[in-house]
Amino acid sequence: MEKQKDKILIVDDVELNRAILCELFAGDYEILEADNGKTAVELMQQYHEEIAIVLMDIVMPIMNGLEALEIMNAKGLTEKTPIFLITAESSNDAISKGFRLGVVDVVLKPFNPDNICQRVNNIIELYRYRYKLENLVQEQMNKIEKQNEQLRNFNVAMIDTLSTIVEFRDCESGQHVQRIRQLTKIMLKELGRQNAEYKMSDKTIEDISMAAALHDIGKIAIPDYILNKPGRLTAEEFAIMKEHTLYGCEILESIDSLKQNKEQYRYHYNICRWHHEKWDGSGYPDGLIGKEIPIYAQIVALADCYDALTSVRCYKGAFTHEESVKMIEKGECGAFSPDLLQCFLKIAPSLPEILQSDDGLPAVVYHYQHPNTEKFSGKKCYSCDMDKNSRVARLLEIEREKQKALFAMSGDIFFDVDLEKNTIAFSDEYHKVFDRDCFVDDAAEYNKNYDHVLPEDKVRLDEAFSRLTEENPRYEEDVRAIDKFGDLRWYKIYVNAIWDKEEPDVIKSVVGRMVNIDKMKREIGQWKGKAESDVLTKLGNRAYGERLLQQLLCEPQQEKAAVMFLDVDNFKMVNDRHGHLFGDEVLCRIANEISRQFRTDDIVCRIGGDEFLIIMRNIRDLHLPVVKVDDLRAGIERLGREADIQVPLSVSVGVSFYPVDGTDEKTLLHKADKALYEAKKRGKNNCVIYSKELEAEPFMSQITVAESE
Repeated sequence: MEKQKDKILIVDDVELNRAILCELFAGDYEILEADNGKTAVELMQQYHEEIAIVLMDIVMPIMNGLEALEIMNAKGLTEKTPIFLITAESSNDAISKGFRLGVVDVVLKPFNPDNICQRVNNIIELYRYRYKLENLVQEQMNKIEKQNEQLRNFNVAMIDTLSTIVEFRDCESGQHVQRIRQLTKIMLKELGRQNAEYKMSDKTIEDISMAAALHDIGKIAIPDYILNKPGRLTAEEFAIMKEHTLYGCEILESIDSLKQNKEQYRYHYNICRWHHEKWDGSGYPDGLIGKEIPIYAQIVALADCYDALTSVRCYKGAFTHEESVKMIEKGECGAFSPDLLQCFLKIAPSLPEILQSDDGLPAVVYHYQHPNTEKFSGKKCYSCDMDKNSRVARLLEIEREKQKALFAMSGDIFFDVDLEKNTIAFSDEYHKVFDRDCFVDDAAEYNKNYDHVLPEDKVRLDEAFSRLTEENPRYEEDVRAIDKFGDLRWYKIYVNAIWDKEEPDVIKSVVGRMVNIDKMKREIGQWKGKAESDVLTKLGNRAYGERLLQQLLCEPQQEKAAVMFLDVDNFKMVNDRHGHLFGDEVLCRIANEISRQFRTDDIVCRIGGDEFLIIMRNIRDLHLPVVKVDDLRAGIERLGREADIQVPLSVSVGVSFYPVDGTDEKTLLHKADKALYEAKKRGKNNCVIYSKELEAEPFMSQITVAESE
């Protein structure tokens, strides 16, 4: 005798996940638990005849779920036991492999407890109906030769059972099949009265109306997550849904008892295959047009359409009778035969009253009562009827304490934005740093008004958030925020958006953390400053000057700029006569004099030895650099006299202008250097502005102090 299937095997390496699932099902089933695939295989070998369903994760240690499933299949342990994947692994490859291995459905974590209970129970009941039906078919087939009438009664029961199974999986009312059979019978009779071409015998009408009950039998093969999806199906999901017409035909072909009556089998087959064909050829699966579609298949299609409109479905509410008739008449539900449409409109006013009567055909429904069996207890099995609530609560509390401890040890600020509830939850560190509440009950208002992040940085955060997609759900940004002491500090914000698995393009929540990087930023600034600073004169060095010149050239320039190379004439003689320490002191005084003579927003750098780079911004008058150089030359000569330097102290300068002489760093520096070369060549102690003549010697443009005057 077949053992009672009163156990559920839960396979997950996280105890909290197992505890939650255990709590959901422990009231009706005995729970077996395994924390890896290897243990799951061992439990299946021992209890497979008693296990009603397996709820399995994919990613686990020792042996993952897919590996365990392959072994179970090879050992023949899953032929009568459905496998249900509950996993966070959402890759198409893993899920596709699961279906190839016989998985009946997949639920992605995090899951909705109510939904998963309904789906699991539906699958269990479906398998029970399936095997009860097999047993019933076998029993009846043994008597078929002597009990023809019993065979017909069996077929009726079988049809009703199969149709009930479809309704059960499709979450439809138990009266749906009865209404389809009634509507089919009514329209067949009325169409025969209106048009002799369609007149049929009472027996034929009865056979067709019975066949109508199995029009959607193929939905047994459609995954629950598509069949009961509350929103609009994607193109890929709809393509799978359309396959139910062909799956139905395959199921009918496998039921030998139906084939005993070839005419009745033809009605079953044609209705199952063609009840979604349209008069204009826009239907499926074969794209039949007009009278290529059997009239009885068209009638079932119209009956199914009307009942779908007037009934509540998981993806819509119910339309009124009047609204439904008008939608069908206007062709909003597809094209139907003109003769059939006329027939429908004639009987439409009386349909609500007819369908509310008790004239429908009763459906056979098998109810299964869970037995009160003694709970199993063993090394790898937990009896979850005792203290199940305290177990989940204890595990949740442990997880919360772990999380809180990790948050505290990290010193970072963690946050969770629930977009459905419009709330934000921060970790305790948020209050310590900013002296603000850790829970925000109006996230939208907070996002508009929070002021501890600088406005320009807040704009960058908002722009980064707007660029999030399901394929690229993360970003990170460096921002400046004011803490509770009024100090401005640097933080790196990491953000990860959690997308709704069932509704595309919908973000359910956002999680992230703020990491204090202020010390790192300041150290980087200090090292960067040292790397770009001249140790002797404290001016910027060549790298500093070239970087600022690059930035200047990248800005939208409205004013001209000047780039100048300056060289101290005969400075080697100063070092030779007075020593290098004295020479270094003179260089520092020269650097100070250059800085004093030029404007505060000009850039002065020592680029090596006795050479300097000067960048003048916003030059409105092209003579300004020359005037500044003349003043500098006078100041350098005075400095030489005051320092009692035995060598005459002077400078030579080469100048190029942006944008006249070039718009890129390399060109401007090259031309300024070319002009300096000419200034040195022509006697030193002067300033030369670059001109095209300098490219062809001996021509040049030389401006001396006398010429500038």
